Amino acid sequence: MKWLCCFLVFCAALRGQSAGKWLADGQAAMNRGDAAGALAAFQKAAELQPSSFELHDRIGFLLAVLQRNAEARGEFQKAIALNKDFPLAHFHLGVSYCLDKDYDRCISELRAAAALDAGSFDAHFQLGNALLDSGQYADAAGELKTATTLQPRNAPAWNRLGLAYQNLNDLASAADAYGHAAEADPKDIGARDNYGLMLVRTREPDKAIAEFKKVLAIDGADQTALVNIGVAYMLKGDSENAVGQLREAVRIAPDLALAHYSLALALKGKDDLDGAKTELLKAIALDPDMAEAHYTLGIAYWQKADFDNAIAQMKEAIRVRKEYGEAWFILGTALKQKGNLDDAIPALREAARLRPEDPGPYNTLGQALRMKGDMEGSKAAFAQGAKAKAKIEAKLGTMLSSK
Repeated sequence: MKWLCCFLVFCAALRGQSAGKWLADGQAAMNRGDAAGALAAFQKAAELQPSSFELHDRIGFLLAVLQRNAEARGEFQKAIALNKDFPLAHFHLGVSYCLDKDYDRCISELRAAAALDAGSFDAHFQLGNALLDSGQYADAAGELKTATTLQPRNAPAWNRLGLAYQNLNDLASAADAYGHAAEADPKDIGARDNYGLMLVRTREPDKAIAEFKKVLAIDGADQTALVNIGVAYMLKGDSENAVGQLREAVRIAPDLALAHYSLALALKGKDDLDGAKTELLKAIALDPDMAEAHYTLGIAYWQKADFDNAIAQMKEAIRVRKEYGEAWFILGTALKQKGNLDDAIPALREAARLRPEDPGPYNTLGQALRMKGDMEGSKAAFAQGAKAKAKIEAKLGTMLSSK
């Protein structure tokens, strides 16, 4: 029996030497970028060491590189079955599910990876990305914040954190995150554009203009920056610079609908309604589904008492965006002014449904119902309008008293 024990020990040692050779061959293939060769070598090693969870994970990784995702997942699952506390296999399995947009399983595996290795930037970052892509913005912000703590100079992590905050409508936090992204990578034009846009939305136009000018210093033809500088000037009330900047944007990017639309807003701010209409028509020709352009053009027609064209443009805005409450309101108002009460009343009811906090649709509906002789309906609509107005005044009073 002694000879048998010696033979078994010898065989085990031989297997270890053989596996070592395949492992070395696999690593050499990886070093020269030969994924298929590395896979073949590691598979040979795994035949000799089938209980090695690291080997199964490495094989799965190479299968994923070769876009054999179903097989890759099988190897990651084998690794986890051999060692459920191996974070890398959970991470790789989660990423594999993410590639197929299977977010439930993706997030579950990435959560396991992050829990097993709390200091892993990659686990928290990819988990944050998966949560963000699946619309779970608050959880995404938490994971991405952790990622930025682990790597404070990682621009993509700050960018994605900014997007999470933006989706939560926390614009101040979004601006802060995009600012960190721009600081971490000064040449990242997208991050600086995002930062500038958040500064516009948080009503800091001077800072926004400074950021957009930094973008233009890197790329003088950056369309986003060209347009957004003009928007920032509009926010400042500087119509002259806004129009000049946006005319330059239109010159550089004549096929950009947003540039024409923004120029139209600047011209409208200067009471140049004819110039605004010209630019809005250009924007719509370039992008017929720009709901805001249809709405703004409709307003321009309405202000000129051209109710037929105003109605046509509001209907186009609603075609693109069925829940466009403001467009329903102006549509109903224009129809009422034309005397078409039968169509005006349902449009105004829809506006009131979509904008219950706005007294305007209720009051205009009340007028239309009174003109139709529906005194009870009119009284009810005016009462709703009065309630909406009272809420606005109460909110304003609270804001003023807190200052």
